[in-house]
Amino acid sequence: MKADTRLMKQLNISTLRRVLSGEGKATKPQLSRLTGLSVVTVNALITEMLEQGEVQELGMVPSGGGRPSMQYGYCYGYRTMVIIYGHQLEGRNYIHTLVVDLKGQKLWERQGYMEEIGAESFDGCLDEVFAGFGNIGLIAFGLPGEAIDDVVTINDFSGLEGLDFLPRIREKYGVPVLFENDINAMAYGYYRKHCGMDVTSLVGIYFPRSFLPGAGLILDGSIYYGNSHFAGEMGDVYVPVPWEELDYYEESQVLCQLEALLATFACIVAPSRFVLYGDFLTDGMAERLEQYVCRRLSGKFRVQVEVSSCLEEDYETGMICLAQNRMLQLMEERTEPNTPSQV
Repeated sequence: MKADTRLMKQLNISTLRRVLSGEGKATKPQLSRLTGLSVVTVNALITEMLEQGEVQELGMVPSGGGRPSMQYGYCYGYRTMVIIYGHQLEGRNYIHTLVVDLKGQKLWERQGYMEEIGAESFDGCLDEVFAGFGNIGLIAFGLPGEAIDDVVTINDFSGLEGLDFLPRIREKYGVPVLFENDINAMAYGYYRKHCGMDVTSLVGIYFPRSFLPGAGLILDGSIYYGNSHFAGEMGDVYVPVPWEELDYYEESQVLCQLEALLATFACIVAPSRFVLYGDFLTDGMAERLEQYVCRRLSGKFRVQVEVSSCLEEDYETGMICLAQNRMLQLMEERTEPNTPSQV
């Protein structure tokens, strides 16, 4: 019986949180109408959220002819998240660090090159962030690799592979840690910004040149990881030229390579759209790739191919959305930020 009561309370507070954070501000009668919860239930939950600092009083407002009602505002800074993501810029490792609130608003940021990346490379910046923000509930990494639970299984930065990196970060800073693959985050960010209900599947492909390319698959609005998070690892995909031998400055060779690659993805995944990231790509190449895939598949399948020049913007959007999703999940699970959690 107690478990049922706790579950009902958790569901109710999740509903109230979702509505109030979406509205920004509302009175108790308004929240009751919007959530379907009784005024008594809303009153009890709001009282608890006020005590915890998740909600604040904004003052009395008119209530349609009756007595004025207290208006409550959601405190988006109730929990903040640190996001660290990296990509290649001019052939070098470029790292972004930012702090965002529950609304995804940036509160602090820094970026710059990092020549060597190992297990302790991010400690200095994290120390500074944790000294300046006392309500951090999550650290989210966006890096070129894959992690399953606590193990970094694949990474372009070999110093991060294995069991040491993620558990050490989580134990040192006392908050849950999220790890996401770079192209997965880019593709997810692009999807969240640009795609409506008509786009049910998307393939994003990132060509960093200094490392092997990778693909991110978005199926029905979610990242598809595959078995052992191996989906999108393209190093062993058959292509006309081995990736380490491809001359990215030779357009005809690159087009031949991408024609084979996109035709393969079209046959297996049949995405609504491809979005390609790389400093050698042009809109003209995208048009030719669209035409080739259509012709290669005898007109049975048509797909939109887009070259994005917004790698950092899509990447950041994806990481912020993924961090928000995970932070809200932790809050809904009533997991305290200082409690160790799985990656």
